[in-house]
Order: sequence, then structure tokens, then C-alpha cells
Amino acid sequence: MFLNGLKAKSILRKLKKETESRSYTPSGRQIRRIGILQENAKPFDIKRIEQLAHVLGIKPKDVEVLSYVPKLPKDQKNDPGVYSEKGIGWNATLKTIILKEFVAKDFDILLSYYAEDRLPLQVVSGLSKATFKVGLIKDEQSFQDLVITTAIGEETLFINELEKYLQILKIS
Repeated sequence: MFLNGLKAKSILRKLKKETESRSYTPSGRQIRRIGILQENAKPFDIKRIEQLAHVLGIKPKDVEVLSYVPKLPKDQKNDPGVYSEKGIGWNATLKTIILKEFVAKDFDILLSYYAEDRLPLQVVSGLSKATFKVGLIKDEQSFQDLVITTAIGEETLFINELEKYLQILKIS
């Protein structure tokens, strides 16, 4: 337990350093690719992903989803869209190829679609190289460029609000 606390502090220290040096700079190009980071227990509705893609002017295949599970069952070890806490080491070191690839991808928008503060979700959101980051939690404003406060399960409202703010910010 003591080591878990020290590990968490090392991760938070690394996240703080990463987010302090980050600033949003518009790319000036059309949205081509988005990522969705979510909890596996409360996922973004699959039917709404098509709606989201349509609103953003991309194809559903250009939306990549990564789900966090607290404990990864053995039968999901090789599932490309799932990760667990064990994939993250001291100082926010990413141990799995899945996490390294997702964080390194040049998403135009990253949607951090989760409602509870969980360190493994914060790590991926904070370390992501996405151009524009959108989240749900007000307390994570240092990780996000835009926070849209809606409840999990209100995907249609979230998509409508996202579309509105992207038009206001001239991101499309």
C-alpha cells in the first residue's frame, strides 16, 4: 500500500510537468481523426459514435476507442482497445504497446469520456499528443482544452454541445 502511494505521487508529478508545458495551438486543418478514452463499465454509446463522426465530418472508422478496466481478465490481454492499471508504471511510464500507440497518435480531438477521477485515465489523457482535448470533469481542466459538463449516458447532448463549441472556436 505504501508503495502504491509513492507510485501515484510519481505519476502525478510527471503529469503535472507534462501538462504545464502543453499549450493548445490550432492546426488549421480539417478534423481527420478522433480518439475516445472511456471507462469500460460506462462506455460511449456505439450508436452515437456514428452520429459523432457525422457531426465532425469524418468516417466512423476514423474514431478510435480505448477503454480502461480496473482489472484486465486474461482473455482480454491481447484486446487492442482495452488497458488496465498494470499498463502504467512509476513516473507515468507506459508499459504496453496499446497505451504507447494510443498516446502517440496524432488525434485532432481526444474525448476523455469518463466521469470519475481515476489515475489510469488521467495518465492517458494527460500524456496524449492529441491536438485538442475535450473532457467531462471540471477538476481536470489542466488536462483538457475544453470541458463539457454532461452526465455519462447523455451522448446526444454531449455531441450537440461539442459541435456548438467547435463552431464557436472554429475547429473543424
